[in-house]
Amino acid sequence: MKISVIMASYNGARYITEQLNSIDNQSVNPDEIIIVDDKSDDNTKELIKAFFESTDISSRLIEHEENMGYRNTFFDALSYASGDIIFLCDQDDIWHSDKIEKMVKVITDNEGIKALNTSYNLIDGNGNEVSEGVRNGRRNKDKRSLYGISLEEVLSYNAAMGCTMAFTNDIKNMLLEHINEIKTYNIPHDWIINIAAALSNGLYMLNEELICYRLHGDNTIGLNRAATIEKRIKDYEDMAGQKTDMLKLLKLLDRESYDREYDFMKLMVKSYHIRCEMLGKKSIAAYFRNYKKYNLEKVMDKKTMLYDFYLMGKR
Repeated sequence: MKISVIMASYNGARYITEQLNSIDNQSVNPDEIIIVDDKSDDNTKELIKAFFESTDISSRLIEHEENMGYRNTFFDALSYASGDIIFLCDQDDIWHSDKIEKMVKVITDNEGIKALNTSYNLIDGNGNEVSEGVRNGRRNKDKRSLYGISLEEVLSYNAAMGCTMAFTNDIKNMLLEHINEIKTYNIPHDWIINIAAALSNGLYMLNEELICYRLHGDNTIGLNRAATIEKRIKDYEDMAGQKTDMLKLLKLLDRESYDREYDFMKLMVKSYHIRCEMLGKKSIAAYFRNYKKYNLEKVMDKKTMLYDFYLMGKR
């Protein structure tokens, strides 16, 4: 059983050594670490090379000659990975020392798992704990439980952040077969992996905190909700584009799933356009009427609607 860790790095000098050390200090070490640097202009690459000289783990650094963005950089790293199980890794977090051991055991003990996500602790820029742990509470409140996530669920919202994820090499092979087209989709790389796993009912969540996710001003993707109507509208426009691309992804990978989920996804896209229009008009009454008229409860929860109402009511 070979284990790969892949990372996309970019101007990560402040935290990357601490993250790499947390991989080196695992109770079960990976067999290889693959890092693709997206043309950093700080000393990130020098720190990576210094770490590689200090570790016994087989390591490889690939350097982009042009900045390609985090999604394409992760996909490039994926193409170099040779492991049976592949872990995604951000450059600024800290892994719990038993992360690899626990996740590999769960995957190998449960034959149907193709991608496994976990929960996480929050830390600040100085490494101080912000929360005891963030668990997937709306799906299951049992901290230690393992459970599957359906395709329809993951089409609605991503299972978890990619930095918590491990997946099998057959998912890698499925994606690399179509990688040039997949790279054109406006969908985060981890979401694509989770969708691919869910096509065979292989997407699972282990509700246990196994990384410390660092909150700081430079996170590529953060946890904050839009604070203004304008930002909310922009987010919804982006989400409508993502859902449209998800339909293309389904059609590319599994035509049966595409046919089955087509109406659901089209309603979701329509719901985002309606939300944008209603937010622009700042009409709570019209928003609620459209929510009822188009049965948007099938594709959005009431908390989402209430937050939109909050933004429209702000002065």
